Amino acid sequence: MLSMVDYVHERIQSYPKDLIGVDFTMGNGHDTVFLADYCSYVYAFDIQKEALEKTKQLLKEKNNVQLILDGHQNMDQYITSFDIGIFNLGYLPLADHHVTTLLKTTQMAIKKALASVQQVLFIVVYPGHEEGYKESLWIDDYVCQLDSHQWNVSSYKMLNKNQAPYVIEIQKKSV
Repeated sequence: MLSMVDYVHERIQSYPKDLIGVDFTMGNGHDTVFLADYCSYVYAFDIQKEALEKTKQLLKEKNNVQLILDGHQNMDQYITSFDIGIFNLGYLPLADHHVTTLLKTTQMAIKKALASVQQVLFIVVYPGHEEGYKESLWIDDYVCQLDSHQWNVSSYKMLNKNQAPYVIEIQKKSV
């Protein structure tokens, strides 16, 4: 069975190539590198300098990525529109697990992302820690209320693992 991140990467490959991508949570840079190989241009956000440095090392000579040391809730200061976006919520692996995405900023970022996305938004949710659990409750409720005439919303999850990470895919319908 695919990991949640591998599942997202596989799903992205069902969309056209050479689009604009956004990694809303840079982390160790794996989603950013994947998007850089798939998209014509990528914006990547993180609030931790360590995440930016790790990602820069992985990117090597790729020049189609803008690394942004800022919170994803400020995405509208850098981007007006994009095609494919990924939120990989939680904390930076192998770093301070007390530094996590926060419900308040995640709410702002997801709402702004949905106002700007042209094709699809993926959210990898980690309900296994306190802030992640709060995020999961809000996200699940919020996406279930999205207008079905404008959005297709699906979920990929392990049904027999309590508090396991899961993916929400939000596809914008063509009007």
